[in-house]
Amino acid sequence: MAYQRCTHCVMDNRSDTTIAFDGEGRCNYCRDVEKRLPETYFPNEEGRRRLETLIAQMKEDCKNDPYDCLVGVSGGIDSSYILYLGHRYGLRMLAVHIDDGLDNPVARENLRKLTEKTGTELICVEPDRAEYADVLRAFLKASVPGLAIAQDNLIMKALQDYGAKHNIRYSLDGSNFAHESILERGDGGVNACDARYIRSVHKRFGTIPLRKTKFMTLTERYIRRHVRENMRHVRPLNDIPYDLEQAIAELEAFCGFQYYGGKHYESVLTRFMQCWYLPEKFGIDKRKSHYSSLIMSGQMTRDEALEKLEQPLYQSEELLRQDKAFLADYIGVSMEEFEAMVAQPPKTERMYPHSCLNELAPIARKFRKFLE
Repeated sequence: MAYQRCTHCVMDNRSDTTIAFDGEGRCNYCRDVEKRLPETYFPNEEGRRRLETLIAQMKEDCKNDPYDCLVGVSGGIDSSYILYLGHRYGLRMLAVHIDDGLDNPVARENLRKLTEKTGTELICVEPDRAEYADVLRAFLKASVPGLAIAQDNLIMKALQDYGAKHNIRYSLDGSNFAHESILERGDGGVNACDARYIRSVHKRFGTIPLRKTKFMTLTERYIRRHVRENMRHVRPLNDIPYDLEQAIAELEAFCGFQYYGGKHYESVLTRFMQCWYLPEKFGIDKRKSHYSSLIMSGQMTRDEALEKLEQPLYQSEELLRQDKAFLADYIGVSMEEFEAMVAQPPKTERMYPHSCLNELAPIARKFRKFLE
């Protein structure tokens, strides 16, 4: 297949064999965004009215409850700005964080400053360290791209658990159209809520039984979210002009927030995964998705994105060495063993047993407006 890059955004067919281009050289990703944008992203007066109506409804519905809403936080930009925005509107928030010991120290400090300044109650869920490290080690041995699936699964499970425990009616989600309208899908991924997949990888490559660490299944996720739970999931960042540089500046002025260098760099694991593991092993550069999303929301030009893509992913070789050493120590192997793990031939996630519900993903994307 001849190399091709979209003439409007910066998505290409180097790592995504599912991408398609029209007669003008535009890809299916940015064409899809153009169709969804008018009914999804409201960086205007209409968005302001929508958000104010939502906030008023939340306060009315929850006036006799201890909390107005639940927020999952990582220390990253999006979830941090959600806390800041909720504070500006006077919401009583309960924040939940997965403290797996892999947080970037800067992001950890950001989270401390922000929760203290907003007066938000923070619950830190700590997975059993030995079991969690064994799961991560198993994923490295499995040689699959999604190393952070276990963490994603645990935060979604924790949010549903604490939402049910405190009967919280609303969940504020930091997912947003402005920065995440384009996400490379490829042709071999599984949903983060697929506990069958996580357990199958661990069963094959793990060394200790998972007695304390419980993962959420896709069936449980669907039933709890759409049938049993009384919690509405909303994305307020879609109702404001959510500009990346402005958000960083506002957070810095509000609580001394420090930007840590890139999207999802709030964790040592995800920084390593996006800056070295995915591009070196799988040829996947997540910056293409991130920059393409910013192009579609008018926050970056295509020329600026192409220029940024020429820059090194890691800030320095020393930082890469430190991250590798940290992760090797975390999973209890030598640097030589760690290097051998990441040097294995790449595999797709669907090479391992997984839920058949993953096959419904294309249909779910088509009807996302109704499913959400």
